[in-house]
Amino acid sequence: MKTRIHAIAGGIGFLMILLFWTSTAISELFASHETIAAVKGLILKGMFILIPAMAIAGGSGTVMGKNRTDAKAVAKKKRMPLIAMNGLLILLPSAWFLAGKAAAGEFDTIFYTVQMVELVAGAANLTMMGLNIRDGLTMTGRIGGSGTPPANPHQPVIEERPGGPLVAKSPPRLTDTTGEELETQPVIALCRCGQSKKKPYCDGSHNDIGFTTDPSADRTPDGVKVFGGKQIDVHYNRLLCSHAGECGARLKAVFDSTRDPWIVPDNATPDQIRDVVETCPSGALSWSEPGRPAQHVVGGAPGITIEGNGPYRVTRIPLASGIQAEGASPDKYVLCRCGASKNKPFCDGSHADIGWTDRST
Repeated sequence: MKTRIHAIAGGIGFLMILLFWTSTAISELFASHETIAAVKGLILKGMFILIPAMAIAGGSGTVMGKNRTDAKAVAKKKRMPLIAMNGLLILLPSAWFLAGKAAAGEFDTIFYTVQMVELVAGAANLTMMGLNIRDGLTMTGRIGGSGTPPANPHQPVIEERPGGPLVAKSPPRLTDTTGEELETQPVIALCRCGQSKKKPYCDGSHNDIGFTTDPSADRTPDGVKVFGGKQIDVHYNRLLCSHAGECGARLKAVFDSTRDPWIVPDNATPDQIRDVVETCPSGALSWSEPGRPAQHVVGGAPGITIEGNGPYRVTRIPLASGIQAEGASPDKYVLCRCGASKNKPFCDGSHADIGWTDRST
């Protein structure tokens, strides 16, 4: 619901400023002083719509983005105060001043100077708001994100429906919890609220329970931590981690969550560490030569594997919105299907904490 309110309020604000800007430019270039005065009066009255819309958009955006640290969320948060200050300190006073001058018939140098300032400030706000709308559409999966969208409409892709399922399009393989390959369709809606009676498929239960995919207040901060070694560095982003435990089970000498630091690269050979990085299903782990850019190791055929009483493990199928996390791999990641993850769409291991089961009841 907050996402929808934010989008509607932001859209109204953008359209109002666009209307103010174009009507001003057209009237100034082609209309009489009487028409200009009428336009200025209407713009001043329009502020009673614009100001609440911008306040709602800014407030809802602040709430939704409070704990998000991905690049697009950070960019939106940086623009929001600039948009607000531009509106309150330039656009609103200018509208009031110009309406008064126009009503008095004072079309002098001061009028046109302030008019030019208002047009420049309006253009700046339109640009920043347009960028925010673009990033918002990307973050909700309505347009392509940082990942490369499929050029071929029949290429596999997974779309996130806000407050709804994960929609897999043309998935090459869907493997159930027993390792058996399920029949695939051109479009498959996969449950991620955890309540469907037809798991793994969506049955609309998300609507019944008011499921939300809005960012959680306690979302894990986005960021890569580098654990340096003499021969190899290990990179880790906790936001992506599904806590499958593959690393600790395979190479506890290096990956031991009971100690600090929990990753010690010098306790094994580079080849051993690279082998473990390959088994990490979420892409939370990557490796590099000391001081060099990180690399992921991706194995296996393209497809979606359903973990018993757990998440969807995805290999070589792009997420339509892009993988919105630092150092992430577009070729392997793990998506929540219990509905409880605080790091949606990614799994954070909450299914184990709450004892979630994929049995249909």
